[in-house]
This record gives sequence, C-alpha cells and structure tokens, in this order.
Amino acid sequence: MASSAVPDPSSTRSAAGPVAARVRDPGELVAVVPVLLGFHPRDSLVVIGTGGVSGRRIGLTLRVDLPPPEDTALVCRAAADSILAGDPTGAAVIVLGGGPSLPRSDVAEAMSAALAAIGVEVHSTIWARDTAEGAPWACYDACGCTGSLPDPAATPVAAAAVSAGQVIYPDRSELTRQVAPAGPQRLRRRDALLDRAVDVALEGADPGAPPDPGQPAVHVAALESAFDAAASGRLVVDDDMVVGLTAALRMPAVRDVALAACNGSRAAAAEQLWAALTRETPDPEAAEPATLLAVAALLRGDGALANVALDRAQQAWPGHRFSMVLGEAVTRGLAPEQLRRWLREGAAPELQAPHGHPEDARPERLRAVSPRRGAR
Repeated sequence: MASSAVPDPSSTRSAAGPVAARVRDPGELVAVVPVLLGFHPRDSLVVIGTGGVSGRRIGLTLRVDLPPPEDTALVCRAAADSILAGDPTGAAVIVLGGGPSLPRSDVAEAMSAALAAIGVEVHSTIWARDTAEGAPWACYDACGCTGSLPDPAATPVAAAAVSAGQVIYPDRSELTRQVAPAGPQRLRRRDALLDRAVDVALEGADPGAPPDPGQPAVHVAALESAFDAAASGRLVVDDDMVVGLTAALRMPAVRDVALAACNGSRAAAAEQLWAALTRETPDPEAAEPATLLAVAALLRGDGALANVALDRAQQAWPGHRFSMVLGEAVTRGLAPEQLRRWLREGAAPELQAPHGHPEDARPERLRAVSPRRGAR
C-alpha cells in the first residue's frame, strides 16, 4: 500500500492503547517516526496527525515515497485526504532524505498547503537525512532550527513501544520479507496438490446432498491443533497442513474461529500461524491467511505489518474482497479497539467475509470463482 502515489497509513496504537510519551524537540519527533511506522523509512514524506485536548497528541501517521516533482501536488493532496481519517487538528510534516541540507522544499510546501486547505494546522515542517542516530535535521520554518537525531531506540516513545512488544524493522523491505512467498519449487508442488484436492472433492461430490454437518468440526480441530503447535514452538507448515487449512479457511464457521483467535490468549500463536501460511501457501489461496495476519497485526497496533499483509493478499488474489474491505477501513483510520469491538459484537459483518463472495465458495464451485483454478 506504499507507493509513489498512495499513502501508507500506520496506527500508533498498541493492543494496550496509545503509546504515551513526551516529545521535546523536532529531532526527537523525527526519531520516533520508526516507532510510529514500524520500520525506518527512507526517502519518504511522513505526515503525523495530532489532536486531543492539547492539540499535540500523536494520532494517525502516514508515509509515502518522495514523489517526483511533477507528481508532488497530487501526492500531497492524497496524503492530506488520508490524514483526515484520524480527525487531526494539527500535523507535523517530515521530509526524509532527498539530498543534503533542506532538499525538496517543494514537498514540504505542497504538503503544508494541502493540509491548510482542509483546515489542518501545520505546526512543524522538518527535514532529516534519515532516522539513524546522529543524522542531521533542520526546520524548513523561519526559525532555522538544526540539530542531530538522538538514538531512536533510546527515546521514551521507543521504550514504551518495545515494552508493549512492538518490533521495529530496519526498513520496509525487511518488513515485506515477513510475508514473502516461499521457494517456487515448494509452492508449485503445493499448487498441484491443491488442484488435486479440488478434483477429488468434485469427483466425490453429490450435488443433491446436504452439507456434512460434521465437516466444520473436523476443520476446526485441525486449526486448533495448528494453534497449539505454534504456541508450543512446534509449528511445521508442511504440504498436508497447507492443503488442509486452505480447505478449512474456505468455510465460514472455521473462518469465524480463525478471526476470534486473532484476539485474546491465542493471538500470538494465531499471528505466527497466519504469517507462516502466508509464506507457504500458493496464490491465490495465500490471500486468506494474509488477511487474517493483517487482522492480528491491527489488533495489536502494528499498522506497518498489517499494510504489507494486505498488499500480499491483493497480490495473491487481486480483488479479494475481505482484504479490500479491511484495507479501506484501515485507510479510514480503523483503530485496534474499533476492530476488536466489531469482531466481538459483529457490528461490522462486512469485515467477516460476507456470504456471496469467492472465499465462501464450496469446493465444487472453486474452479468457477478462483482466479487460479478457472474453468478448464
């Protein structure tokens, strides 16, 4: 979801609530950017929304690649529209990289103008070479303030985030590797096994027979066994697990169990399982665990991992509805507590893979709805 034209939203909230710590100067503000995003960005425009009673409480944080000059106005307007999801009263604009000594003033000016046009006051416009300790920073404002960044890992905000269990990656590419597909030979083998499983199901199916009422229970048991293995450090994702859980996650009753596991005592085990399945499952079926990984990441406040997981889901299955709906909610500023409430109360059924879209297809219809196993 991060590109030269699309902001990459990342929630600053953890599962226990917002990270609260005082930022004392522009250098410290830049130093907390990796905590807010979950990784150290490079050559980026970062917009930090602020609000609350004081007007300086950090809210939604957006990142976008530094755009080419001809696209600057368009990208800044899109970022301004996105930051409104956090209902900010103010914002800080940070340009990272782009060259030495206050480069890309066009980006700082265009972003400030776009925010002002929608009624958001810009209280800081800052440049920094990068987010590493000792990197130079300077204000674009008339004050002309300059300095060097403190150690990002030593800031109070970083300490609070680490204590809440947040992982900060060296860069976004390291984050994307968490969901990168496994070796092509292994995925091709599993692709063939999934095709074979569909063929077997089609050959043995009785079109007039009612669904087997015991089938969901069998699949739920397989899923519970996988959670137990992840929790005890025994998780091994082999061919049988991929084929079995792919079939399981097509069933609404099993998917409900999967979603519930993203919150509560099994959340860490569930997230580990979804990440492993995202890597080890062929396309397009990888979209389902990737979206569940995004749910788990969002519930503990890791917007960065959620975004790359949602990207992976759409790469695996373009138009996958579950991940599209969730991605749109994230862009609108979906907070962990809101998602938790929706899942608990069923107040947002559209996030729970509504009936009638491809993920609800029974095996005998999979060929007609899956982008990979189309009619042959």
